[in-house]
Amino acid sequence: MKKAVAYITNPDKTDEQKLVSSFGCSPETADLEFAMTAEMGKNNVMEKGDNLAWHMIISYHPNDLTDPKLAHEVSTKIADSVLKGKYEYVLTTHTDKKHIHSHLIFNATSFTDYHKYVSNKRTYHKLCQISNRICKEHGLSTSMPTSEAGRSYKEDMEYMRARTELEEAKLKYQIDRAIWTSVTYDEFLLKMKEAGYETRQGKYLAFRAPGAVNFINVKTLGTYYADDHLLVRLEKNRCKARTPQKKNNRVQLFVEMTTYLSDHNKAGFEHWAKLNNLKEAARTFNYLSEHNLLNYEDFKNHVADSADAIQATESKIQSLNKQLDAQRLLQKRCDVYRHCRTVLLAEKDAPDKKAYQKQHQAEYQLHDTTLQELSDLGIKKLPSQEKLQKQLQQLETELAATQKELSQLQADLRTLHVVQSNFSSMLQDADILPELSSENPEQSI
Repeated sequence: MKKAVAYITNPDKTDEQKLVSSFGCSPETADLEFAMTAEMGKNNVMEKGDNLAWHMIISYHPNDLTDPKLAHEVSTKIADSVLKGKYEYVLTTHTDKKHIHSHLIFNATSFTDYHKYVSNKRTYHKLCQISNRICKEHGLSTSMPTSEAGRSYKEDMEYMRARTELEEAKLKYQIDRAIWTSVTYDEFLLKMKEAGYETRQGKYLAFRAPGAVNFINVKTLGTYYADDHLLVRLEKNRCKARTPQKKNNRVQLFVEMTTYLSDHNKAGFEHWAKLNNLKEAARTFNYLSEHNLLNYEDFKNHVADSADAIQATESKIQSLNKQLDAQRLLQKRCDVYRHCRTVLLAEKDAPDKKAYQKQHQAEYQLHDTTLQELSDLGIKKLPSQEKLQKQLQQLETELAATQKELSQLQADLRTLHVVQSNFSSMLQDADILPELSSENPEQSI
């Protein structure tokens, strides 16, 4: 672990360590802090293996990104989005190769709940989705595979490692892209032709890349790319394309309307339209009356106030999440300091103090680092574990209540948008309003 961190933080590779950052730990003592968190996990009965850390490499195409600082920024956002403030990590960006790439070493044990990070097919595809989303936000290419069913996690990893090196892997990549956007075999072949590949249809389908000498038979790429499996994948696309969606009210209204029109039943259509307009108007009028919003200007101001309330609530959630991250880090540092302090105080009872110091050299070093971190935070007196836990629970409770409030505000705003649309129609239809006076709607929106 210590050698791995020393390698990724090499000054010759990281622009004199300008491209080195960390979360929840110091790069100099990361191995000690990782081990400390793992030990606390064992003490909390969360032992699930001896894996101490994970090492992830984030690479960028040389034609896609040449700014090391931007690469480090993107990699940091990916790390924060994947690990969600639960795992300590050290992140560095290397510039010693033709392509810029980042190294992320993160603790396998969470310092918030001491659960192990689970690496499986689901978390791998979630990682791919996050990476693609963040790269897209920064105008970078999205090269990570999607969660298309059919290949295993191991096959995906092998495929990605070989894609940039072998012609077969490049062909697999292009076939996947063509398959994902096609529903017929002819459309698939057309997409391959548009990508520059020459097609040969004999006993087995084969493609030749631009500038290549030989054709590559899809049979040699594996069963996932065999002719019969390609047809199966296209059939799945066709099934997805024609999967019926559950009819909502707007669709049902459209069906009813078109039925009258197709039967040339003008009188029936006019009656249906008037009836439905009255129903919608009645529900809208009832909502506006209950909320004292019959004045249209007051209603528009109410909609604007609701939108402002949502924005303020979202900002509050972001603030609470930052406070939670800071509180968890503080709690973690205090726990580490207490542990190291206990070790240091036990020195007075050791028969050989020099041997004791040598045996617990890691705790001595981590004690000094953590003490400096707490001092930088302005903490002179160590808060009790009970006080820290109570503060954390209060923040979590407030966050849950605020998230619930946001969901309700968003639902209310969706209702207001529907009412706003109906209200605008009512103002334009003078025939509806007189008939509402004789209606007594009981159903509200």
